[in-house]
Amino acid sequence: MNKNILSILNPKKVVGLYIGHDTVDLVVLKSGLSGPKLIKFGQAAIYPNKPEHEGEIMTGVQTDGATPFQPSKASNKIKTKEEHIIEAIKRVLSENNVKQGNVVTAIPSEEAMVRYFQMPKIPKQERAAAVNFEAKRYIPFRMEDVISDYQVLPSKTAPNAMDVVFVAVKKNTLEQYLNIFNAAGLKPIIIESAPFSLMRAFNAAQQVDPKVNTAIVDIDTSSFNINILRSGVPYIIRDIPISDIESEGKSLEPVFEKILAEIKLSFDFYEKQFPSEVIDKIIIYSRLPLENWHEIVGKELQIPVEVGDPLRGIKIASGVVPARAAICFGIALRGLAEPFIDINLCKEKLLVYRKKEFFLRVAFLEASLAVFLLIVLKVFTIKAMAPLTGELTKTLSERPKVEVNVKSDNISDLEKIKNEMEARKNILENLISSRTYLTPRLQDIVKIIPKDMWLAEVSFEEKIDKKNTTKITRSLNIKGYYIVNDKVGEKDDIVNIFLGKLKESKGISKGMPKADIVSVKKLDMKDKKISSFEIFLTGP
Repeated sequence: MNKNILSILNPKKVVGLYIGHDTVDLVVLKSGLSGPKLIKFGQAAIYPNKPEHEGEIMTGVQTDGATPFQPSKASNKIKTKEEHIIEAIKRVLSENNVKQGNVVTAIPSEEAMVRYFQMPKIPKQERAAAVNFEAKRYIPFRMEDVISDYQVLPSKTAPNAMDVVFVAVKKNTLEQYLNIFNAAGLKPIIIESAPFSLMRAFNAAQQVDPKVNTAIVDIDTSSFNINILRSGVPYIIRDIPISDIESEGKSLEPVFEKILAEIKLSFDFYEKQFPSEVIDKIIIYSRLPLENWHEIVGKELQIPVEVGDPLRGIKIASGVVPARAAICFGIALRGLAEPFIDINLCKEKLLVYRKKEFFLRVAFLEASLAVFLLIVLKVFTIKAMAPLTGELTKTLSERPKVEVNVKSDNISDLEKIKNEMEARKNILENLISSRTYLTPRLQDIVKIIPKDMWLAEVSFEEKIDKKNTTKITRSLNIKGYYIVNDKVGEKDDIVNIFLGKLKESKGISKGMPKADIVSVKKLDMKDKKISSFEIFLTGP
């Protein structure tokens, strides 16, 4: 966790909310110089009365006006799981006196696909398309049907490669969660995958060391999750369901035997992928009573085992009694510090929120600037008029006298100021009358760009000659890449075709009649031949 003096001067409060299998967990953390402090914790059962039928999450929530604490008044209506979750969210917020607003949350591991892969180093402006193209090999769905995000990390094994952590979730699944939060009056600003939240909680508790290969085993009542971290990055994430074990008196031994077998299977797979490495440490976090089972795991695998304790890295306010909710603690911690893995599955929604906030801030700043300029103009006008006012006062005071001395230099000074203002006015009028705009040129470029070409950089510059204000020079620099087609002749080369279209377009070449190809360089990228190019338009 990052600590600084600003944590005291401007403490930050974050609300984390997690929808688990049978509970909704709430964690409210506050930043401070000594680290994060837990000020509120709540947990609400999704099915408080354990109904016989538990509906599935469905889109298009419809409420009947009943309060969250009252059963629906509709006759013979069975509530969906989504409606139960919304009631549980409202209940846990109300019981802990937390207002509706921004929250940080996570999607359960089984709902999100987390993949790790390596790629050759690619410039930042081209990464998004390249990563999505590569991810198609690892995601069993069409990219059009998922919402995704990724994090690029420097590779420690190959200097010319980059490690990519890619996360995807089905669009309809994400929309279901967003509908739930919207119906509960909440605005998710960060949505990540639950394993990242779990890692963050144990990292804050100083149980995870990036230099040590660590396996985190998270055991729930109906499933368990195995995360294997290498240099702090999740390389393997597995979710395994387990049979119903809530019956009283039922032995947990078969369940733990299955978990141990799956742990061994995951470790074997990891060591086959990385023959020179081994798992150095295991962290077990369980909602089931472990008793001494974790010690058995350590002896069986000959690997040190720790019981996960997310509260070790958090101060607890008096009177707050937290339950076992490590994922929710990790979610709230995400809002207090820069994450090692910055994955956010609702970036598009967040951009919309930020654009609205940015628009309001810009409007406020523009209004403030206008008022400030009016004040400056008034002050400047008063100061500029002060000599004239003083001269007029002096002239009027001396009017009755026989001799009147009129200073000739005052008139020449005024004439000089007038001439300077006229010169500035001419420069501005010439600049305004001759100005051109970049936006229409960019729109025209988009219309004529060939099929197998993409642009990397477009820069436009317009200068006015100080000595000769009627002379204005312009330049347009275009850089990009295109796929080389061996079947196309040199005269029909895609760059020459593009150059010809640029010259023909009056909207683009206006004021810049000279257009040249500066450079064309061939590059090798996997199975395709690619060339970079640079075109320069100047004028007049």
